[in-house]
Amino acid sequence: MFFHDNGKKHYEVTFKDGKIDEPFLAQTITTAMRMLDNVIDINFYPTIEGQVANQRHRPVGLGVMGLQDALFKMRAPFDSQKAMEASDLLLETVSYHAILASSQLARERGSYSSFKGSKWDRNLFPIDTVALLAKERGQEIEMIGKETKDWSVVRNHVKQYGM
Repeated sequence: MFFHDNGKKHYEVTFKDGKIDEPFLAQTITTAMRMLDNVIDINFYPTIEGQVANQRHRPVGLGVMGLQDALFKMRAPFDSQKAMEASDLLLETVSYHAILASSQLARERGSYSSFKGSKWDRNLFPIDTVALLAKERGQEIEMIGKETKDWSVVRNHVKQYGM
C-alpha cells in the first residue's frame, strides 16, 4: 500500500470527495512507469530468451490496488452503477497517463526496438483492440465504460515519439 507524504493512504489522496485528483494520480503513474522501465534493464533474467524478449519489447505491468477501499469510502457498493462508473473513470485515467508516460520515456530514451509495425505504431490502442477481438470471435463484447478523455493528445504523442 502506498502512502502519501502526509501519511494518508494513496487512495485517500487520489479520491477527494469522490473525485479523482488527476494531477496527483498522473504524477504517481509517471514515476511508476519510469521505475518499471528501469527494472527491465536492471532485472535478473534466468534465461537469455527472457532477457532478449523483455529488452526488445519492454513490457511492463501496472495495476490498481485499494479499489474496494476507495469505493467503500465513496459509499459505493462494489456492484453499483456508481462503483462501475468510478472504476471505469479510474482505469481510463490510469491507462491514459501510463501510455502517455511510456511515450514520454520514448521521447527521452527512444522507442523500444520492436515498436515499428506494432499495434501502437499502427495507432491501435488497447481500447481499439476490443473491436478487433469481437470481430475475431464473431460476437459483440459488452463494454460498460466510455472514453471521457481527449485521447488525441496521447495518440499524437505516441505517433510522434513511440512507446
